[in-house]
Amino acid sequence: MTAQKTPEHFIARQIAYYRARAPEFDLSHHYPTPELRTVMESFAPRGRLVELACGTGIWTEEILRHPIEELLCIDAAPEMLEIHESRIDDPRVRRERHDLFTWEADDRYDAAIFAFWLSHVPPGRFAEFWGTVERALKPGGRVFFVDDDHRAEADEERIPDAEVPAVLRTLNDGTRHVAIKLFHEPQALAEALTELGWDAEVHSAGHRFLWGTASRH
Repeated sequence: MTAQKTPEHFIARQIAYYRARAPEFDLSHHYPTPELRTVMESFAPRGRLVELACGTGIWTEEILRHPIEELLCIDAAPEMLEIHESRIDDPRVRRERHDLFTWEADDRYDAAIFAFWLSHVPPGRFAEFWGTVERALKPGGRVFFVDDDHRAEADEERIPDAEVPAVLRTLNDGTRHVAIKLFHEPQALAEALTELGWDAEVHSAGHRFLWGTASRH
């Protein structure tokens, strides 16, 4: 009998994947499209912000186009943060390495932003993760996120019968890695956030993306 793999097993493998992927991460599809840039402009980031799963800084650059005061950038992969530091030289930015499934903010922020991260949160950690986000925000704090949606599933190699929804990813060197991956449908995601007490809107974008905003009731 094969031993059951826990969410922690998949989280550890996911972190290992992104550590290995860091040198080629910027070759991905994760850049802001004109549509996503426009909706972030509508969100109008301001004040003190935290960016979760900042990666190499693709979306950090977009955030910094706005008149924010401070931006805390968090990622679990030191290789990602090293590239991030070499890419972005801005006195408003500071970086910290944390596993977002164990991180707790030591301060409270006006807004939290995360791009292409929510789909990597396993179902059993969804409510816990949003509780972490809530504790990181000031009263009246806001959330903005973008991600793949349900239409992106056709481009992935799903791991059948995995204990946690996951996909196989192949890097340029031929190595195979595992990542948690949920393909949220916008309306269902908005309803799930509403059940957790958030005022949320989630919309489709382009041919495979979604974006959303949330704040507490």
